[in-house]
Amino acid sequence: MSENSPGDGRRQIDELDQRLRQQREKTDKTGNKPAQLAGVSHRQTAVAYRVLVDMIAGLLVGGFLGYWLDRWMGSAPWGLVILLLLGFIAGANNAWRAIRRFQADATDEKRLP
Repeated sequence: MSENSPGDGRRQIDELDQRLRQQREKTDKTGNKPAQLAGVSHRQTAVAYRVLVDMIAGLLVGGFLGYWLDRWMGSAPWGLVILLLLGFIAGANNAWRAIRRFQADATDEKRLP
């Protein structure tokens, strides 16, 4: 049974580090800078979160108001159902506007020199 010496582990780490540096140099030469890719990615992620929050907020507000209206007027479950649908429509509308705004901004940036 042979045991690995501490030097073997260090040598493997050094080889891995060298390969990682070579890959980073190749990536830099192709022009795919991490900063450029990250800027687009962050904007897209922000829009995705905005859409998610708009949809959830619409459903929560509609559900809460529908539940409150049903308790107050005693018309269960119609207030909840109707206001949940209205909340979904409002959330989808807000999400659609956010997506259109992002698309318009992306199109304007492509036109710039």
